[in-house]
Amino acid sequence: MRLRSLAVMAFLLVFILAACTDTDESAPETDPDKKGDATIAKADLTNFEKQLMALSNYTAFAYDVHLHNQKAKGLQVTVEHYENGEKVDEVINMESGLERVKPSDQLRVVFLRQKMNQGKEKWIGSVIRDNGYGTTENIIDSPSDDYTSVSSGGIGSNMPMNIGERQYAATIKHTNQTSVSQRTNLETEADIKQATDYEQVYLLSVKLNEQHGKLDDKESGK
Repeated sequence: MRLRSLAVMAFLLVFILAACTDTDESAPETDPDKKGDATIAKADLTNFEKQLMALSNYTAFAYDVHLHNQKAKGLQVTVEHYENGEKVDEVINMESGLERVKPSDQLRVVFLRQKMNQGKEKWIGSVIRDNGYGTTENIIDSPSDDYTSVSSGGIGSNMPMNIGERQYAATIKHTNQTSVSQRTNLETEADIKQATDYEQVYLLSVKLNEQHGKLDDKESGK
């Protein structure tokens, strides 16, 4: 158990070092000209990071978040599990405080998924800052290997984030359907229903909160 924990810490350390190298020290404390309270984009991983991921047994989804509005006090990361369009579980739901984060600081959100033995899998959610990271993990039952298709899709270029609004970063689908549609611009309940209308679906998302430490159980589906 201790060796596995150290391996995860070492893996995240690589993302911490990479995130810190992109910090723009000249950025202002606030930037009203930027669209949204923050922007999120798929992280541009180095060749070393890509090779490390290929050698590990983790599937990683990494995103860079650039904060524009210091009224945002918390960054929430969530992994939701759906079956045939119905939400059945919240695999990951954690929040990292932004009280000491300036718009010049680099933030990186990382989702890790690891296939384990005996039909289990581990999910890890992490928010990485210049001065460290916060992380949580959960072990759940793994989807059956009998599905004919496993696909994923997510955001690429900069997408705006607004305080209080969930931004979906990636979708993972396990299905026997022959036609699979991937979209991440999920804004309405109808959009979410359409995106999750498969046998097994995982939605990965991030959200800016105006208050830190007050997750809304109703909003999270608990």
